[in-house]
Amino acid sequence: MISTLTMNPCLDISGEIPRLIADQKLRCNTVRREPGGGGINVSRAVLRLGGESLAVFPAGQGGGNLVEKMLREEGVTCETVSHQGYFRQSFAVRTTDDGRIYRFALPGPEIEQTTWQTCLDKITEGAPPAYLVLSGTLPPGVPEDLYERIADHFRDQPTKIILDTSGTPLRLALNSKLFLIKPNLRELEDFCSCQLDDETKQEQICRTLVDSYDCHAIVLTLGAAGALLTTADDQFRVRGLRVEPVSPVGAGDSFVGAMTLSLEQGASLRQAFLYGMAAGTAALITPGSELCRKEDTENYYRHLNEMHDPST
Repeated sequence: MISTLTMNPCLDISGEIPRLIADQKLRCNTVRREPGGGGINVSRAVLRLGGESLAVFPAGQGGGNLVEKMLREEGVTCETVSHQGYFRQSFAVRTTDDGRIYRFALPGPEIEQTTWQTCLDKITEGAPPAYLVLSGTLPPGVPEDLYERIADHFRDQPTKIILDTSGTPLRLALNSKLFLIKPNLRELEDFCSCQLDDETKQEQICRTLVDSYDCHAIVLTLGAAGALLTTADDQFRVRGLRVEPVSPVGAGDSFVGAMTLSLEQGASLRQAFLYGMAAGTAALITPGSELCRKEDTENYYRHLNEMHDPST
């Protein structure tokens, strides 16, 4: 079983305009509204690829009910915690004259202790999942060591923790036991306070982190340049496939969802890494905040397997 936790969920709204013009009302076309937030998107990607998961998140007023309804209609199993705060929204606008995408993330509401504690209880009580994905930022009111507390709870249990966050929550969580972290390049540079502008530096810092913390694997995502998998005894770099990107929104969450599902189904770490790469690439060719599609993911996965032997 896969479970996901999203403490800062949102309603993702995307649309298109010809171009950005200051001081004018710009009317968007091709508007999409979709559930969002790291763990929620991971659960949605898992479902799209044929798997099942449990998505846990706090559902604020207004948009929270809508997002829960949308998820249940998709087929995602949810456990929500109601609270009185508003529900966060994020916006992605694509300008069709140059293909650029502008992303606006609004801050989340302040979450009271009873709400985040109930979310924690829902994650830690009952039968432990095989994989637990902790994904996204932590909103105001939530302690920055929440992910560390959860990882500590599962330290002596078979649950494998996959963490996709940044900043202080990442730094604190690394004090506990984690199975895998997935920073992007900017997040890793912020973490180590250095520029990682060549492959040797990237490989060295990832090896240092694996050696320094109780973390089995690091997946460093590099956008169009691909991704790097690091464990104590292996490094595996895969170049990005050449595609005509439509929108990068959701690529990272698709990567995590696909990789987690593949691991749950018994794949090796390298095989799961390639499947994650395929899903992340598949998300690039979907509009707005739409996630990977299974057919595209399987096609890219076959292509990646032809290029790389995951068994070595």
